[in-house]
Amino acid sequence: MKNQIKSFILVALSICMAAPAWSQASTQGKEFWVSSSLVCSPDKATPTPYIAVSAEKECTVTIQGGLNNDINITQKVAAGSWSEFGNPSKTQQTNPAVGPVCVDMDASKWYPTSMSNANNVYTLAGKQNMYGLHITATEKISVYVILASTHSMDASNILPITALGSEYYTQDYWSKVKSDFADAVGLTTILGTEDNTIVEIIPNGNTYDGHKSGQLYTVNLKKGETYYMVTEKSDRLAGTHIREKNGKKIAIYCGVPITNVPTGIAARDCLFEQPMPIEYWGTHFIATRSLQKNGNLIGITATVNGTEIKVDGYTQNYINAGETYYILLQGPAKPADKNAGESPIDLILTQDAAFIETSCPCAVYSYDTGNSFKGQNDGDSEIDNGKGDPSSVWVSPIQQKINKITFGTCYTEKTKDHFLNVVTETATCNNTKLTAIHGASTIDKTSLLSWTPVPGNPAYSYARAKIGDSSTSTYSVFRLENEKGFIATVYGNGEDESYAYSAGSAAVEQGVKVEGEVFVNGSNDGEFCLGTSNSITLNFDAKVGTDEVNRVDWDFGDGISQEKGEIVTTHNYTSPGWYDVSARLYGHQVCTTESEQLLGTVNFTIRIVRPVKKTSTMKVCEPMTYTGPAETDTVVIYNCDSIVTYTVKHYKESEETLPLVIGNDSAFVFGQWVYSSTTLMDTIDNEWKCPHYRTQPVRIVTCLDMSIPNDSANQYVCYGDTVLDLPFNLYKGDMGDSYLSYTYKSKTVKKKLEIISNYFVLPVKLDPGKYKAQISVEDTVCDRTLTFPIDLCVYYPDNIFKLKYGNTLAVYRSGQGGNLGWEFDGFQWYRNGVEIPGATLAAYEFNESDKPGDEYYVALKLKGGKEYLVSCPSVPVKASPANPNPAPQKIVTNQHIYILLDDSRIYDIYGQRVR
Repeated sequence: MKNQIKSFILVALSICMAAPAWSQASTQGKEFWVSSSLVCSPDKATPTPYIAVSAEKECTVTIQGGLNNDINITQKVAAGSWSEFGNPSKTQQTNPAVGPVCVDMDASKWYPTSMSNANNVYTLAGKQNMYGLHITATEKISVYVILASTHSMDASNILPITALGSEYYTQDYWSKVKSDFADAVGLTTILGTEDNTIVEIIPNGNTYDGHKSGQLYTVNLKKGETYYMVTEKSDRLAGTHIREKNGKKIAIYCGVPITNVPTGIAARDCLFEQPMPIEYWGTHFIATRSLQKNGNLIGITATVNGTEIKVDGYTQNYINAGETYYILLQGPAKPADKNAGESPIDLILTQDAAFIETSCPCAVYSYDTGNSFKGQNDGDSEIDNGKGDPSSVWVSPIQQKINKITFGTCYTEKTKDHFLNVVTETATCNNTKLTAIHGASTIDKTSLLSWTPVPGNPAYSYARAKIGDSSTSTYSVFRLENEKGFIATVYGNGEDESYAYSAGSAAVEQGVKVEGEVFVNGSNDGEFCLGTSNSITLNFDAKVGTDEVNRVDWDFGDGISQEKGEIVTTHNYTSPGWYDVSARLYGHQVCTTESEQLLGTVNFTIRIVRPVKKTSTMKVCEPMTYTGPAETDTVVIYNCDSIVTYTVKHYKESEETLPLVIGNDSAFVFGQWVYSSTTLMDTIDNEWKCPHYRTQPVRIVTCLDMSIPNDSANQYVCYGDTVLDLPFNLYKGDMGDSYLSYTYKSKTVKKKLEIISNYFVLPVKLDPGKYKAQISVEDTVCDRTLTFPIDLCVYYPDNIFKLKYGNTLAVYRSGQGGNLGWEFDGFQWYRNGVEIPGATLAAYEFNESDKPGDEYYVALKLKGGKEYLVSCPSVPVKASPANPNPAPQKIVTNQHIYILLDDSRIYDIYGQRVR
């Protein structure tokens, strides 16, 4: 057995040290295999794990598998979205047009939900279950698993199948807890992605089910089947070597169901993370301290004996394969407890970031400390009020920067504060952009990022920002981008729980760069353009990844070769077509002393193309849509009345920013003013520098611009009349449907408006009174609605009083004449808009001050009421009209016939007065 184990280790080390990993991986992809570690609550509550998906583009996500293949979900998700599957704290919502998607999913089909007590996790030791889930998407997505229970949670970014490997080393933490879970265990999950997957395991420590430290044993897994490797109580298996015997891809998930960080410091939580396979480990890292935490414990695990550990440029130690070196990034305050816990800590640094170098590839994890590790009261509010419990996160090597990622924050009743740590190159850190997203709405949050150079490597800078709390929970989805790349960690803190995950990375790229684009073995998707000169000179660079390349044998695929060529060279192509390029690389690898050896061969295919013509249509001022292939694309824009910069993404073309100024009848497009609908010619280069000649028919349209005069803010109508007579001014644009909204008897009423000439017209029959109202007008072009608040008053009708005896005005009693049952106990008469002193009875008798043609109305107070409301005015003493019999005229407006008298009164065909 000893010889077998020794042989296994030697083979593994020879693979690490001699075989190049000519491949590329990212945390984004279209296919994933998903499982998890375990979470246990101090309250022994039922776990509630769920899966989250972030998508850059609109796509369809499918989740299948679990026990008896009972999980089978197909769900559309929106572009720039964060969707959750199986989160029991949210109501199911499957329409991506409405908002964030949340889909019900039975956790017990892919997770042992009955395992609520940390003292019982040992019963899972050595168990195999069909707990694997297969996730696919029609576009690239990122996948996350969130382990949650009462007062306990953590999260992990899930690797796509393209980033999975066949060989891993674990890193976990002690399962010691400063209370009733002192005999808890740690757990690592191994998931098979193919049938007959033979996993060879050399545990670094004793497993709970009897496998001894250093002794090889094997497990056979089906596709989608999981195996639980469990530690002995209060112990760990960090440095355990796991590999698939035949090179098949497997996934592992490391964690501790409940623990303290550092050990001996109170505040319990779970730890959970999915590690990268060893071929994607790196040698340069920047670790940062979490906000609201007094410390982060940084663990560095090696795969090669004698690996040198440097921190901020100084050698600190040498460690062997499977060993872990711990650094504590401590805040400015000493821990409130008298000691820093019982965990081994090799180096303590009182700083917020550290630059770590390793002579051989290593795995680095960051562990958030528990809230009991907060500092003594020294006036530092961040430390004194530290929150959150332990969590763990994979620290990506800085060689593995990613350019853009959409991620989300994980809100719970306890965890309401959310943060982002970002590392990028100092020269371009201010190009980093952070955007909060909620459906179609976005908010620029870049100002939250404040940059500080890394003490041990000022070529890089870091930013730590609070990006969300309970007041901003609607905006829980974010997009982070920088064309030069970044490494980012997302985390959240609550009173009794925390989570942290790597927002995304791209594993070390090894291969050959052509014009800055990396080609790995088997790549065949590169295109470059001859241009108008019918030739193109391409730059080739074989110094990619961590291997040290001394020389290259080049074959450019067109009959021309270079033996013992330069690492960086150029080659000229003069004809379109497909070219099979080969590069044999010679040199030495990291961790070796050999002077020169064959590192491997990179074979890939490139295509040389000619310029092509494309046609698309641009409409100014409408929502952006795409229909059909490139020749029929429709590009449409929001925001008409300002200078805007928008992005057009054409078929296989790079993003091109074009400025627009939209006015009443003109647009600024492609460097020239356009005063009417026209066709413009534009030439842009695609991402391979190939010019595409694009014809753009431009149709000028404008957003709605209108107003209601200020003196129209207070509108009145007589009870029983059928119209609201309200003018407006239309400056430009196209009016759609118009509505009047008001509150009547505690209910909101909405009535559609008609328009005659430049007036709104609405039949209304409301009780006399005052109403707060609003007119809304739809904009048919710019997908928006304009609103205008108005104060609407309904007066008593003008026939509520009559002329009696030829000289007396009298208010009708209840139920008589124009009085429809109102009872009044207050009166005040007005003549020509002026109050008549002393006229406070139900009747008013004319005197010598009254003249023929005077206009009268009365203010009335309902019995038991407090306010007076006037009646509409009338002229009871008639003057002689200039034309007693005005000739009526017919007019047609909006396809309706109306009758117009010469005194400007308008009636409809039923005899009702309109205006």
